[in-house]
This record gives sequence, structure tokens and C-alpha cells, in this order.
Amino acid sequence: MKITKIEVVYPSYQDSLRGWRPNLWQIITKINTDREQIIGYGTGGGGNSSLEVIVGHLSELVVGTTINNIEDIQKIFDHLYVESIPYGRGGIASMAISSIDLALWDAYSKYYEIPIKNLLEKDENHHNEKIHTYATGNNIDHYNELGLNNFKLSVKSDGDFEKESNKLYELISTIRKKYKNTNKIMLDCYMSWDIDYTKKISKKLNDLKIEWFEDVSTPENMLFSPSIINELNGIKLAGGEHDLNHNNFKLMRKNKTYHFWQPDITWCGGLSALLKIINVSNNLFPIILHRGGEPWGLPLIQSGLTHNLAELHNPKNINLSMEKWENQSVSTINSGILKPSNYLGFGAVPVKGLFNE
Repeated sequence: MKITKIEVVYPSYQDSLRGWRPNLWQIITKINTDREQIIGYGTGGGGNSSLEVIVGHLSELVVGTTINNIEDIQKIFDHLYVESIPYGRGGIASMAISSIDLALWDAYSKYYEIPIKNLLEKDENHHNEKIHTYATGNNIDHYNELGLNNFKLSVKSDGDFEKESNKLYELISTIRKKYKNTNKIMLDCYMSWDIDYTKKISKKLNDLKIEWFEDVSTPENMLFSPSIINELNGIKLAGGEHDLNHNNFKLMRKNKTYHFWQPDITWCGGLSALLKIINVSNNLFPIILHRGGEPWGLPLIQSGLTHNLAELHNPKNINLSMEKWENQSVSTINSGILKPSNYLGFGAVPVKGLFNE
């Protein structure tokens, strides 16, 4: 498979985006091959800044290359990582590389007609055909209507422990009383707690069967602080979404920072970076992919190389429709169990009109 052309766009999103997202959200990369009908698509963060990185530098390192096996894709990742070091080692550069890497895997799977789950794990006895899910967001009424029973609530602290902890206790208690089928409940703190706050609130909520606290503080604070995973009254700790350099996970392992690792495949360097992170973990720390229910995470979960639990970020329907993609990866979701479709690549193509087609 020879790469003949790379195109990249930053779509205009209608969904409400806040904070850093409006100008730096998900791009779409299109890779053409020497077979005109075989096209690979990938996505990554970084918005217009990622476009500059790809168009201004990375694309010239990929166009013209020949890929004969998945090891060649991983070599391209390594090359892009090294070449982007002057402005990268994470952040926007990593998000841009993710988009290219995923497009390469997508094209390769289609070119050689091998599902990605089989490229990752040939022994189908290890595959997961029924994927467990959880919904992220606070619209629990809607998620329950979709038949989901695991929920991750988005919470953010202003520093008022008493007020916030009481409010959280009441909210979680109400959810468990109202929806008797509720199983796991998790809390995503978006780096708004600190270590002392985390310890205190674990005592306050310890009888509510919280599965994990996520992103309790900044990556630097967590990676370079003593481990607290055994000090949270049985509540587990999860993180890694904002660690966009696969080497950070070596520190994460050494320091026992989290119970669960949560890299984002569209931010940390793509599937090739995820394989490095899986090797670093070496089955010591379960990997629960950030936004794993999106098309780019599902083949990894199917392969059995990561934990069988897929995040559905504010799902609108059981088809997991996406604003800028035609998502063909989902067959059904019943009682929170997702059954993927049979497909090549990642089972997603951009909506019409984004590229000059």
C-alpha cells in the first residue's frame, strides 16, 4: 500500500463547544492510496493548529511511503514523533499525529481486507464481541431511556468541600434510588480537585459504591506525587486522558499513579501509540479507553488488548450517531451491551461535503 496524498479539514461543529474546544476540536484526515477506491480516514484534536502541523510538516514525511505490514505503520509513527520533537512531545503535535496514524490503520485494514481487531489479535478466541458500556454526562434520565446502567457524572469543584460533597452525596443517592438497575457510578472531576480534596471526599462518599474518581488533578501533580491509590476507602483512581505522550505512562506505572489508565486514542498518537502504552502496562494496570465507544476505540476493545468497557460520551441514541461522521461501527446496544457491526477499518466515514469529492 502506497500513500499518494493527504488531505485534512477542520469541520464547523454545531454542537455546543466550550473552553478551549471551539478552535481546537477534532480534525479529520483523509489518506489516499495507490488504489483509488481505498481511502483511510482518521481524527485527532487540535483544530486549525493541527491542520498547520500536518499541512506544513508531517504530510511530507508520509506521502510517498509504502506500507507492507502494521510494523511499517508503527515505524511511521516513530518517525513523526521524532521529527515533531522541536514543537511536540505531546499536545497539538500528538493530536495531529493521532489523526494521521488512525487514517493509516483505517486504509491498511481496507486495503488488505483484514479487520483491525484481527490485525491486533489473530486469535479470535480472545476477541470481545459483546462490549460493556457506560455513559458520560449528567443527563441520566436520557441514558436510562437508552437502556444504559453505568454512568460517569461530570463534576467540577470550586473549592467548597462541604457544599459540593453534600450535593454529590444527595445526587448519587437519588440516582441509585430512582434507577434500581444502576450498576457502576464514576465521577469525572476534570482536574478540579487536589490530592487532599480527593482523600476527604472518598471518606464522604465511601458508602455509595463509587467505582472510580477520574482526572482528580493535573497530570504533573499526579505523576510526581506519591501514590494515593490505597488511600481512597476502596474507591479507585483513573486518569491518563491528558497524558498525550506515551512515555508518561512509564512514570504512571513506576509511581502507581492510577488503578485504571485512560488514554485517548485520538489525542495520544493514535493506535500505534496505544500499542506502546499497552506494552508499558504489561497487564498490570487495566486500560479503559477514553471515549472508547467511538469507532476508533472499539476495535481495540474487541481485540481483547484493553479492558472491556467502552465510554459513550453523552450518547444521543443507541446508534451512537456523530455530528461529522457516518458511524457504521454499531450493530445494536441492548441493556448497555454494545454489539459491533462487521466492518473494515474503523467503520466510520465523514459526512458528504467535507472534502472535494
